[in-house]
Amino acid sequence: MQFPGIDFVHALQAQLNSDAAFATASRWSDVKVLLCFGEQRFWLKLYGGKIIDSMAYYPMANPLGWDYAITAPLPIWHALRSGSRALGHLLDTGAITVDGNLLQANRLYESTHLTLCAIRDLPADAPQEPTHDA
Repeated sequence: MQFPGIDFVHALQAQLNSDAAFATASRWSDVKVLLCFGEQRFWLKLYGGKIIDSMAYYPMANPLGWDYAITAPLPIWHALRSGSRALGHLLDTGAITVDGNLLQANRLYESTHLTLCAIRDLPADAPQEPTHDA
């Protein structure tokens, strides 16, 4: 599984959908989140405590848009995943940014934090969420 890539995002979806803390934190969610790993972007639909859809995101091609984005340059994501930089430090210094509808983003702060922890901790061989095509 390559990071970043759609297989990684599907594995992230499977990991978060099996996490009781994530389900609790996002129980009342109905938002679209854009994950930006450098130039690669992925769209996640959170609804009722689960990520119910995920796909590669292409500007002007996704009619549903997004509510808030979690963004960082690729070297920052690699530093997070390798453990060489602490998540809190990356957020506090703005190396990882959250932007867009900040009312929604702040309401889902805990689920965003759990998502970032899962991105950090997800092993390269994690199982993937089944795709719609399967």
